[in-house]
Amino acid sequence: MEPILRRLAEERNPGGIRFGHSVTDFHDHGDYVEVTTKAPDGTTSTYCTRYLVGADGGRLVGPQLGIEMEGRTGITDMVSVHMGADLSQYWDERFFACHFINGECGTIFESGAIVPMGPTWGKRSEEWVFHFGFALDDEARFQEDKLVPRIRDLLKIPDLEIQIHRVSHWIIERVLASKYRVGNVFLAGDAAHRRPPTTGLGLNTAIEDALNLSWKLAMVLNHDVDAKILDTYELERRPVGKRNCDWGLFTFENSAVINAAIGLVAGKKQDNKARFEAMYEDSLTGQSIQAQVKKMIESQCIEFGAHGIELGFTYDNGLNISDGTESPEVDPLGQDYCATTRPGHRLPHAWLESKTDHQIISTHDLVGPKGSFLLLTDHIGLEWVTAAKRLSQKYKIPIKTAQMGQHFWDMEDQWEKVSGIPKGGAILVRPDNFVAWRSKKPSRSRGQELEESFAALLGLPLPVEMNGITH
Repeated sequence: MEPILRRLAEERNPGGIRFGHSVTDFHDHGDYVEVTTKAPDGTTSTYCTRYLVGADGGRLVGPQLGIEMEGRTGITDMVSVHMGADLSQYWDERFFACHFINGECGTIFESGAIVPMGPTWGKRSEEWVFHFGFALDDEARFQEDKLVPRIRDLLKIPDLEIQIHRVSHWIIERVLASKYRVGNVFLAGDAAHRRPPTTGLGLNTAIEDALNLSWKLAMVLNHDVDAKILDTYELERRPVGKRNCDWGLFTFENSAVINAAIGLVAGKKQDNKARFEAMYEDSLTGQSIQAQVKKMIESQCIEFGAHGIELGFTYDNGLNISDGTESPEVDPLGQDYCATTRPGHRLPHAWLESKTDHQIISTHDLVGPKGSFLLLTDHIGLEWVTAAKRLSQKYKIPIKTAQMGQHFWDMEDQWEKVSGIPKGGAILVRPDNFVAWRSKKPSRSRGQELEESFAALLGLPLPVEMNGITH
């Protein structure tokens, strides 16, 4: 994976990636940030940049800025063992990852989980990562000579040949940065929020941070957009970070319910053994325990089916223009994602077919790989398209346009179901695929409504006259 990422990084920024370098210090001077780095050979260099993004996992940038990480820490020490082993005769390829339930080894997190890492995927994977938890007062967690015997014991394969590549420790916590920005310095990813791994929100939240901030920085640095739009980064992303931190802890703690149902209560070895024995009895008691265990495991749908959490986050108070409509009802268990084009919400997905080359793409791909704005309307909304082109020419900001029925076919009539836009209406989509503005009606003044909204959105000066249209 690392060579692929290195190649992609070089392609995106030729000669600009400093592999193996580390930031040792930085100072915000108001109109620029001075950054000191250390190379692998020990030499230091100083760089000056307009803005600095701390995506360092909370090691340097946040602490130096005095930003507090609020919340619970020190919950559990997770050990991740990257290893080589042949598990081909044991692995069930119906599953990507496997959690173990081993009554002799503690709770589900202490029993651990294993994930194939390739390079050959499936049961013939040459490399694996084994995760299991230790109490913070367990000295054995740092004794690497005991890890291989423990893995063999967990797997019940006493003679398994294991080659350890790397061992890493990470503390499960639920913490959120008190600020996402100080001056010209921003926090993103684990530097801004850390939560238990349940629901898999860590990488998702980090990528969403990066996408939200990067296009705004590009607008300011490349298109002279008002730097005030950068204030919306924390306004939009910190509430999402808090929600995802809370959800990660919520789903993590729900495993205690599953542990209790199965019979994996810490410090209750004899009781746990009795519970296991009763569960496998050929009796009504055994059947009842099994049914209860099944019910408790299904309750973890809050982790594995949380579409509303993964896709349904919104920017109600951010960089968008409200149209006065009510927000859709939120599923408190996070299962249901309600697709809508309401400003502040993610652009709904629908499969489209190009009428020119018959290429099939998602509505999400319409903004393009370089992240332009998107004006999305139908075959009637030509005035919106013309106004978008005037805006792009005036401000030199890329705005793509797409007309349903004119440029694309709605392949499964999905867009018609989720758009909520009557004929002649339009939506303006941000480069991160969030809706910034919409009109449910055709333009009444040759697209002037879009022009005024776009200028207000980005803090751009509204021209006195634009192609004969007086404002």
